Amino acid sequence: MTKIGIFGGAFNPVHSGHVSIAEQAFDDLKLKKLLIVPTERSPHKDSGGLLRYETRAEMCRLAFADRIARGQFEICDVEKRLGGTSYTINTVRQLKKEYPSDTEFYLIIGGDMLFYFEKWYRYEALLGECKVTAAAREEGEYADMCEYAAQVGRIKVLNLNVVSVSSTEIRERLKAKESITGLVPNDVEKYITENGLYV
Repeated sequence: MTKIGIFGGAFNPVHSGHVSIAEQAFDDLKLKKLLIVPTERSPHKDSGGLLRYETRAEMCRLAFADRIARGQFEICDVEKRLGGTSYTINTVRQLKKEYPSDTEFYLIIGGDMLFYFEKWYRYEALLGECKVTAAAREEGEYADMCEYAAQVGRIKVLNLNVVSVSSTEIRERLKAKESITGLVPNDVEKYITENGLYV
């Protein structure tokens, strides 16, 4: 049995909180590989202001460069290839076609996504297709996440260290010409600055 993680998101932009969750979840779940999956078009978020897929994927490559070089992480373009709105059930089913049958998939989501998991497209089917795991993105939400997960069933809440930052906050700081140092990996900050993104 090979354990593969799936960590998707708009990554608009990818930030230190994403990196923290990805790295800790990889170690905690003892994964063979973690697929970083930038969305083509998210069903959960307004796509206004969403940068081109290729730009967001490149920021992910920069953010996770060390783990990619070690063969632990991979930027996966499955949602780009599927096109249209990125429903997770379709993503997981496509990946199951592309990987050996003994692969066990672990979907990693943040607390912000967990709290309305029951509104996800075909969420019950998704629970049958992969193991859903959730990680807190804000301090103090772990207990509430455990309670919610228990109600839904078949969701594991990971007890990880929290790095509280959001892509919305970063975009707002950039528009206001405020520093984002420390909120995103250094190479991502350099890429954003050099390409004049979000201003």
